[in-house]
Amino acid sequence: MKLDSGQQRTLASLVFFAVVLFAGAAALMQVEELPFADALYFSLVTMSTVGYGDVVPYTPAGRILASVMILTGVGSFMNLIAATSDHLLSRREQRERMEKLNMVIGVFFSEAGTRLLRMCARMDTNLPQARERLPKDGEWLDRRFAGRAKLFSAHGFQVAVDTEGLGAIKAFLNEKSPLLVRLLENPNLLEHEAFTDLLWAVLHIKEELEFRFDLDAAGEADLAHLRGDLERAYRLLARQWLDYMRHLCANYPYLFKVAAHRNPFRESAPV
Repeated sequence: MKLDSGQQRTLASLVFFAVVLFAGAAALMQVEELPFADALYFSLVTMSTVGYGDVVPYTPAGRILASVMILTGVGSFMNLIAATSDHLLSRREQRERMEKLNMVIGVFFSEAGTRLLRMCARMDTNLPQARERLPKDGEWLDRRFAGRAKLFSAHGFQVAVDTEGLGAIKAFLNEKSPLLVRLLENPNLLEHEAFTDLLWAVLHIKEELEFRFDLDAAGEADLAHLRGDLERAYRLLARQWLDYMRHLCANYPYLFKVAAHRNPFRESAPV
């Protein structure tokens, strides 16, 4: 797992603090002839600026060593505290940004994403298999979700394109073009690379369809190219929908029920 800059700084500070702590304890064991527990305690109270109580340096070498530890250890301890505090604050800010981004993702699926996914699913050549691979009702927060999600992500997402279906998608994306552009202008998208890739894939399909004024005149090469673009967007759209559904299930059960009712992969949506 790759660490972010805050985690790297905290880890580096912790490692440096531990090195100084145990190196100081080992040196005190030799200079002051202290047992390990006392030497470690002495080293810790020195670096944390707590001060001395029952254990103090008696030899000149011990006092010199304690002075060195004060100069190096106190700084490393303060740096560890600062790095940890900064990391915790960054995590909190990141959670807040992700919450705002999940709201943006929710707007996308409410206004365009779910319907577009349904249009793609209807063109899926193996839709029954996709339905079987989706998490069941009780698995969205269960340990089995990861296995189901992995199985669903392995679905081929192959579509059989036709001019009627492409025409419907073209008209729908033209209608939703202002929404897609506004979503891309949101600065919080930098925090979610997968959703950004999805929006670009959808906009790319829109541009490809607009470029072909008469879909009825499109040749086999054009249809094959459009099928590849549509399958890529379909795959990204389905995976993002799955993540969003899990987010709703964990945080907004009432919205999850509505989204599950509008499941774009189901055969029909009864009232």
